[in-house]
Amino acid sequence: MTKDRYEPWDPKLTYVIGHQRPDTDTIAAALGYAWFLTATGQENTIAARAGNLGPQALFALRRFEQAAPRLLPDVAPTFGHAARHQIAVSPDDQLPAAMSRLAEGDRVIPVVDADGHPTGLVTPLALARAYTAMNVLEMLAQPCQSIAEKTPTFYERDRISDHRSALLRSDKDDFMVIDEAGRYVGVATRSRVLEPRRARLILVDHNELSQAVAGAAEAEIVSVLDHHRLGNPPTAAPIPFIVEPVGSTATLVAEQCHVRSLPPPVPLAGMLLSGILSDTLLFRSPTTTDRDRAMADWLAPLAKVDINAYGTELMGAAPGLTARTAEEIVDGDRKSYQFDGLTLSIGQVEVNSLQELPQRRAELLEALDQRLHSEGLGLICLMITDVVAERSVLLCRGDGRLLAALPFRRTGEYEFNLGDMVSRKKQLVPALHAALEEAR
Repeated sequence: MTKDRYEPWDPKLTYVIGHQRPDTDTIAAALGYAWFLTATGQENTIAARAGNLGPQALFALRRFEQAAPRLLPDVAPTFGHAARHQIAVSPDDQLPAAMSRLAEGDRVIPVVDADGHPTGLVTPLALARAYTAMNVLEMLAQPCQSIAEKTPTFYERDRISDHRSALLRSDKDDFMVIDEAGRYVGVATRSRVLEPRRARLILVDHNELSQAVAGAAEAEIVSVLDHHRLGNPPTAAPIPFIVEPVGSTATLVAEQCHVRSLPPPVPLAGMLLSGILSDTLLFRSPTTTDRDRAMADWLAPLAKVDINAYGTELMGAAPGLTARTAEEIVDGDRKSYQFDGLTLSIGQVEVNSLQELPQRRAELLEALDQRLHSEGLGLICLMITDVVAERSVLLCRGDGRLLAALPFRRTGEYEFNLGDMVSRKKQLVPALHAALEEAR
């Protein structure tokens, strides 16, 4: 199997990006908001996603022939971002080749062999030492490798923050950067490494770092558009921060398009409509507002679909429990929440029937248990929602005292009946927080 081509984030771009496990609303909001911002004059703004696409989002993208946002799994500064490519000399080149590069303004000269592998750096200090140790004719005849200094070498994908302690202890001011094959990429200076450029992010459909793309704590967050509870990180300067109590982030994007008289093209209108219908469960979720319905009514003609007919298609796009691995079910739409020193992780999966649950229960509980221990969680839950019958079941693993505090009817080992509860955000999370607060 071939590896994906390494495509680091670009400091010249601003990325509109959702949470780590993107659902349909996240993908729709990223695409729609990036389009809106570009249309209103914010250049170099593109949509991105922090994780893999789920079946429903894939269905919507294919249905409307819309390209998916670019995958951007990490936004931490890397040595590749700090590196500058400088013209190299070969180990056998005589010293005048390096001296001419220094005369043209290069602070150091990389020495790179015929296979592209770096062997050291020629520095002004190394040249000065050579000058004092031999006569001029001898010195000029020397190969560059003879005075090249060894220097720390880092891979371009390496996070700078992972090596900060070693960098601070090093007495070197210049570092070689290589690719995965060990070939020369460039030279990074201490100043560029210790004060690297940061990725620019616009967060949609979330505002908590625990849910954000990896490395977001080291990025510059320039604005937020969301419909969830507040849990946002501090910012160095004031930023546009829009969090509204609606059923979908796509609703907020559509409203901004509507206010500015900017009807999105058919593919984006279809995606925004998909985000609204998905997050509101076809307007059945208690998070649904009149604003969601109004924007769906505006978008449907633009997308050239009937709301009810297309909504039924969309909700039926997600495969049942038997068509997915336990890992895909547990991790497909899972979010973390901090509560009084505890980390809670709550996933949700939507199905058209709960009939398949008994045959998958043991596997799902085992997958939950693995994540409970590997991630150091206080409690992990999976909300399985039957979107046809509008009812849910909850599978949970965690500390026995916390499980005993859950305010739901137990229907089996680690299984609870949630009744007509269908919203993780508006119903399940508040109920869990209230119960855990009372138990602690």
